Amino acid sequence: MTTTSPLPARPGTAPTAARPAPWREIGVFLGTVAVLLTGTTVFAASRDADVQHVDQAAPLVQAVLFGQALIPLVAALVARLVATGSLRRPGWGFSRTPLRILGRAWLWALVTALSGGALVWLTGAGALDTDGLDAMVPLGLTVLVAPYVLLALAEDVGWRGLLVTRLAEVAGPRTVVLVSGLAWAAFHAPLIVFLGGTPDGVPVAWALLCFSVGTVAFGAVLASMQLRWGIWPGVLAHAVVNAALYHVLDPLTRDTGSTGWFATESGLFAALAMVVAAVSWCRSAPLRRRSGSGGTEAA
Repeated sequence: MTTTSPLPARPGTAPTAARPAPWREIGVFLGTVAVLLTGTTVFAASRDADVQHVDQAAPLVQAVLFGQALIPLVAALVARLVATGSLRRPGWGFSRTPLRILGRAWLWALVTALSGGALVWLTGAGALDTDGLDAMVPLGLTVLVAPYVLLALAEDVGWRGLLVTRLAEVAGPRTVVLVSGLAWAAFHAPLIVFLGGTPDGVPVAWALLCFSVGTVAFGAVLASMQLRWGIWPGVLAHAVVNAALYHVLDPLTRDTGSTGWFATESGLFAALAMVVAAVSWCRSAPLRRRSGSGGTEAA
């Protein structure tokens, strides 16, 4: 039997109309992600794809690897159509966001990403290469964020716009954070395990553990942003972290032998910085269980 549950209303707004219970939509979304991810990973692995040298791959392989970023978007559209028969129903989180909120998301993401890099340099786990300071830092924190906004949007429509929003209607904060975060981490796991995403000399298990811990922590913050302000602050934070990692921290960090264990998004210090920043964020902007229901709301 189909049940209904109202979407959480923001302060000062009227309650949103009831929608079908989320379990079918969530199941179709995760199932579609799994099918598309498996197919693209098997194809890329059969062509000996290496994500650390993706520019050397054949054009079709490159298209498949970059196209994986679109899988959550495609899966979210499929799930919404299957579960509701329409894409017009509310819940994606596309609402106008004040600039001060976007600025807060940008600052949090920037400080968090740079903190991980600073730990690498200060501890000597990696050396600071100052050759790129004059060009890479300004570009990586401004212009080069733009392409990652599009990639982050494709992912966040699925992981936050659908999965977090629908889970929050029926589950408590811990479930929302863990299920959405672990699913997001699992989505990236094939890149680390099968497609060369592990740094040279670093065990796959170590890279996967650090990446997963950091991703779940990051996902907790993005879930909080989604339920509080809609999709855009999380998209911006996601894009800023990626741009800082790939276009600022990586070029400015010189390998000293064991740097791969501590640097990059699958290193210890990136995970540690993300966990500390997420704990701080969630204390100031917590997710709480809605009184009288099993759902979650942003406090």
